[in-house]
Formats: sequence, C-alpha cells, structure tokens
Amino acid sequence: MKITKVEAIPIRQKGEIKLINDSAQDGIIIKVYTDEGIVGYGEVDSSPLVVKAVIEAPVSHRICCGLAAVVVGEDPFDVEKIWEKMYLASTFYGRRGVVIHAMSGIDIAIWDIIGKALNKPLYKVLGGSFRDRVRAYASTLMPYTPQESYEETRKCCDAGYTAIKLGWGGFELGMRENIALIKAAREAAGPDIDLMFDLGFIPSADNPIDAASRIQLAKAIEQYDPYWIEEPLYPDDLEGYRKLSEAVNIRIACGENESTIYGFKQLIDYAGVSILQPDITRCGGITQARKIATLAAANHLTVVPHAWSSGIVIAASLHIIASIPNSCLLEYLIWDNPIRKEMLVEDILVKDGYATLPEGPGLGIEINDQAIEKY
Repeated sequence: MKITKVEAIPIRQKGEIKLINDSAQDGIIIKVYTDEGIVGYGEVDSSPLVVKAVIEAPVSHRICCGLAAVVVGEDPFDVEKIWEKMYLASTFYGRRGVVIHAMSGIDIAIWDIIGKALNKPLYKVLGGSFRDRVRAYASTLMPYTPQESYEETRKCCDAGYTAIKLGWGGFELGMRENIALIKAAREAAGPDIDLMFDLGFIPSADNPIDAASRIQLAKAIEQYDPYWIEEPLYPDDLEGYRKLSEAVNIRIACGENESTIYGFKQLIDYAGVSILQPDITRCGGITQARKIATLAAANHLTVVPHAWSSGIVIAASLHIIASIPNSCLLEYLIWDNPIRKEMLVEDILVKDGYATLPEGPGLGIEINDQAIEKY
C-alpha cells in the first residue's frame, strides 16, 4: 500500500466569529489517500490556513519541504519512519508549533488507515485496552457571572457528568471574580463532583499572569477542592510552574500548547506539574502521544489529552486513553458548537458520565462529508 495524496481542508463556522475563547469555531480536516482506496482522516486544532500552507508547500531543499511531498509514496504502515521523515524534512522551519500541528493531523490519518487496513479499532492496533469505557468530563467555557457559573455547572451535573471543567471566559475578569465564579460552581456541584478550572492566560491589570498571583489565587480556592487547575501560566514559564506546583496542594495540569516528547520532557523535568495534557492534533499525533504517555508513566504522572475540537480528536483521544495505563479522563466538549456537533455521522456518546470505545476499524467513526463541504 502506498500513500497517493494528502488533502488539507480548512473549515470555518458560518457567520461572524464572536467567541474569542472558542478555538473550535474553525479547524482543518486532513485526508490521506492510498492506492488501495483506503482514506484516513485526521484534524488539526491550529491556524487552518497556516497548516494548509505547511502541508502543501513545495520542496525548497532537503530540510525545508512541504509535508505532502514527503509523505506521498510511503507505505502507511511505516508510520514511525514517516513521522521522522516529516520531522527531518521540516527542520529548517519546524520542530515546534504549527509544523508539528500539521504533522499531527497527517499522523492521525495514517493511523486511521492502518486500523482500517487491519479491520481493527485503533486501540487494538495500539496494543489493546486497559479499559472498555472512559469517564468523560464535560468541558465548557466559564461564564462571566457567579449565577451563570452555577447554572452551567448544574446543567452538566443534571446531564450525568461526574467531572466538569470550566475554562477561560470569565476567568479574564480578575482574582476576586475568579474566586466567586469557582465558589458558585462548587455550590452547584456539591462535594462529590470533580471540578477542574482552566484559568487560561489572559493578562490585564486585574488579572496578572505570574507565579505569585497564581499562587495567591490557588491558595484562595483550595477550600473549593478543585481536581486540577489548568494552564494558569504562560506555556514557557517553566520556572513559574515549578514555583506554583511546590506552593499549593492542588494538581496543576498543562501541556496542550506543547509538542513532541522533547517538549514534554522539559515539562516533566522542570515544571513539576501533576497532569500532562497533550493535544493529539498538536503534540505530534498518535505517534508522539504514545511516547509522551510512556515518558509520563516512567515519572508516575497522569495523561489526560486536551480535546477541544471535533469528534475526530475525541475519537483519537479515546483510543490513546484506552491503550495506556496512566490515564483516567476524556475531555468531552459540550459547548454548543455546530462544527463539533456535525462533523461525525454518529457522535461519540456519553452515558452516565462514561464514553464507550469506538469499535469500528481505525478511528471507528464515520465522517460527515456533507458537513465538511458545508463549512
């Protein structure tokens, strides 16, 4: 089997993009074609047109190539070789950021091809499952008032979720407002629901993004028993993460903006965080996510993939979570987003707070090509 074509298809929600905190309003679908008629699907949660340019760029020289030119003609079963080939062929302008994002989408699609060719769900190809279902946490934006925070949390509880994350949005307001929003969420959830808070890094005079301020906030909200606080500092502030992790009794989670095993090794060695959150569409795809999980396991850390886009990344994350020992939760975007809702013919469902593993070949999902055309 040989790869014959790589197609990058940007998608964008119709109308004006108004929610500056919602990255799921656009995206890019990756299709990898083979000479045996098998098509693999991936996606990338990044800047769609920049990803498209990285994939479609012509060859400049040996270490400055567009990714499609590197992949076409390869056997998809040589997935590790293909990953290294893309990495080396883009060294001149890559190694981090959007190039790794683009590689991630291609890598997911190649693994989808492998599963389809073997007629097995991807988690079986990855070594089998540690669990046949995964606890899903409802992931949504933090509203801007305590009353709305209460109502949004209550809605998630009533839907059967036993873990809930609220993020960004209202957390840009400032420390006092942050505390009030978190207090309201805990009051709505009661003591038995796990609550996570993605504080984000939206700086303002009332919301400084530095270790001292975040330590102060974390200590103030310890009484509300957060399961973790997420990305409270800038991604490159490893020293700040170390100070925060050592100063508070709350799990610190981060990693959605990091890529490759090299970046995650730095997080582990220097940041001292408790939970690593590789985004499968940005960290280097399934190939790198597996290695990141192994590195995390060797350091007794938990991996909970970030998954704030369509059902493609949710499926890819499910297969990774099922196939590694050191994971426990699936991020499940419940935000009212048409791209999130329409990209799959049949959505991955959560019942009683748990998602079951897709059993179809490859990613185990059917892509809604009409939705791709629509957006």
